[in-house]
Amino acid sequence: MRRNAVLHDPADPADPADPADLAGRQVSPPASDGPREVTVRIVDTDVHPSPRSEGELLEYLPESSRGLPESVFDSIESPTYVAPNKAQRVDAYSPDGDLPCSDPAFTEKQLFGDAGVDYAILLPLTVRPMANPEHEAALCTATNAWLADTWLSRYNRHGRYRGALRVCTTDAELARQEIERWAGHPGFVQVMLIPYTLAPLGQRQFWPVYEAASKHGLPVAVHVNRAPGSRLLTPVGFSSYFIEHHALYPVSYMTHLASMIYEGVFERFPSMTAVFVEGGFGWVAPFTWRLDNFWNELKSEVPAVRRPPSEYIRERVRFTSQPIEEPARRGDLLKFFDWAHASRVLMFSTDYPHWDFDKPESVLNKLPRDQRDRILKQNAIDLYGLPPTRPADAAPTKVGA
Repeated sequence: MRRNAVLHDPADPADPADPADLAGRQVSPPASDGPREVTVRIVDTDVHPSPRSEGELLEYLPESSRGLPESVFDSIESPTYVAPNKAQRVDAYSPDGDLPCSDPAFTEKQLFGDAGVDYAILLPLTVRPMANPEHEAALCTATNAWLADTWLSRYNRHGRYRGALRVCTTDAELARQEIERWAGHPGFVQVMLIPYTLAPLGQRQFWPVYEAASKHGLPVAVHVNRAPGSRLLTPVGFSSYFIEHHALYPVSYMTHLASMIYEGVFERFPSMTAVFVEGGFGWVAPFTWRLDNFWNELKSEVPAVRRPPSEYIRERVRFTSQPIEEPARRGDLLKFFDWAHASRVLMFSTDYPHWDFDKPESVLNKLPRDQRDRILKQNAIDLYGLPPTRPADAAPTKVGA
């Protein structure tokens, strides 16, 4: 299959008619002293790079933590609920057996070649909540140093990767210090928190994170990352199965979104954008209605909230598409896209290299035709400051680089 076929919908007359046209990309004339530029068609806002081994990551630990036994960091391999095949696509292991999304050449083949992605936002899942926040912060520091040295530098000769800055969710001061440490690095375009906290994310103990992120123009992404222990409690106890836990991701996000709105986070930090990653999108419209309805009746309880919650969501909140909902009738999904203003708040994502990866071609046919460009690329370009074009493909990264 040609790469461009990923983006062609035969039922859509607006799609490119000529499948030889780089999936409808416009190729600008080559400059005399530089590469050709192609128009960006897809920005993937949820990709998970991995070290080749835990040992590779621990090499980047700060000096003050290198004397700790490696067992301190075992939590990165011991979630409470275990996903199929350790959450990986079976075909994402490299020919040499490397972990999915650890070999840059094989990742480029699957992500840029097979899936047709132009830019990828990298969110490493190397840090889970830990009992000791200093240990968690040390692992965050190691993760950021590793990502900067590899995927944002040596593996990024094409300039198509951007990264999320991992920070300690359990200690806002340590998180703030990590943001300040990396502020100004061109590869980091957002801060990443995990939702398994001991309080909703709108509460004031998290405000130093938002203050630092806002100061440096960084969105704050919230991404699920299964944790050991009681942080995975539902409101009524533990789920029995991974399938339950997986289906309930939106419940956690509803909690944090309501908290951020009603605690006045978007009034106090008006330039900050929150991004909820990998929680689906079908819940957003009815939940927004609910937030608005109660605010209309009870707004005197939250005087810091000066506008309807729906306005904050449209202006200051973004969501990623994976796992996209799949109702039997496509028209039902289109209604939710319209109700939730998907053209403003939704960004495409694959969740590569995970088992429930969303193929761009399957998502394309579910998107409203008049909103495809905004969802597939433009909302992410606007949020992360990405170029509208990229250099045409150069020589591939050497396997095993």
